[in-house]
Amino acid sequence: MASVQWVYANGCNWIKLDGTAQQQIEALWKHNSSAWVSCQAFPSSAVYVDIEQMTLLCNGFSYTIARCRN
Repeated sequence: MASVQWVYANGCNWIKLDGTAQQQIEALWKHNSSAWVSCQAFPSSAVYVDIEQMTLLCNGFSYTIARCRN
């Protein structure tokens, strides 16, 4: 299986998520579930990852996420 990478959209840029967040989000993806996860890109609070909507929610802002194959 090819390796995957999780990214989020910030304006017109795609930003790679840290390793811990990658693992947590990949586990959510495999179980088609959503939950709060830790993410170094948003150190002030946990972020909510909604796999069905493919969004990351933090402090009232919504960011599109994508699962990319390397």
